[in-house]
Amino acid sequence: MASAESRFRFAVPAEARSYSSDASSSDLTALALAARTHAPAAMRTFLEAIAPSVRNVCRGVLGAGHVDLEDAVQECLIDILRALPKYRVEGAIVHYTNRIALRSSIAARKRARSREQRLRTLAEQASVPSFAGSDDSLPNLWLVRDTIDELSAVQAETILMRMVLGCSVEEIAVATQVPVNTTKSRLRLAKDYLRRRLDGETEAGRGEHGF
Repeated sequence: MASAESRFRFAVPAEARSYSSDASSSDLTALALAARTHAPAAMRTFLEAIAPSVRNVCRGVLGAGHVDLEDAVQECLIDILRALPKYRVEGAIVHYTNRIALRSSIAARKRARSREQRLRTLAEQASVPSFAGSDDSLPNLWLVRDTIDELSAVQAETILMRMVLGCSVEEIAVATQVPVNTTKSRLRLAKDYLRRRLDGETEAGRGEHGF
């Protein structure tokens, strides 16, 4: 028998109306608590409220034109419903759901991507210069997307929380429950790897063409 969560896989329309822009954080929290009762109407209302925010996270990780975008959104919503019993009402519900959506969409990206797709994308972007400069500089989002499966889970989550969700280092540290210095280290290691990755691909491209 299908679970209560799985029955909502196609229940949320592609352009669900957004409660998040009109409703207060307390309203969304109330919806989340009601949804934890597994009442169908409450679950549906909660999903409609958070769907736009979840879709934006998925777009940030997968890209707006990704063929699996809508499936990823639906999977994120199901994961959020399953995680609701663990919500402690200690922070904004939208931050809680966005972090779940981020992790779920990262996993979807890894499952969907093949090596051929990665090489094709890197070839198309070969003319993009490598990022350099201060420690606060960030790589292009296309490069992060293309190398998610090559980063450790904590590094991928940290750099995407910064780039997709726009979190500060301090906010990431609080959300991931690690010291600020650990968060800075994860960002630095991820950026260093991506810099080396892009530089290596650029050199390989030059070698193939005799440059």
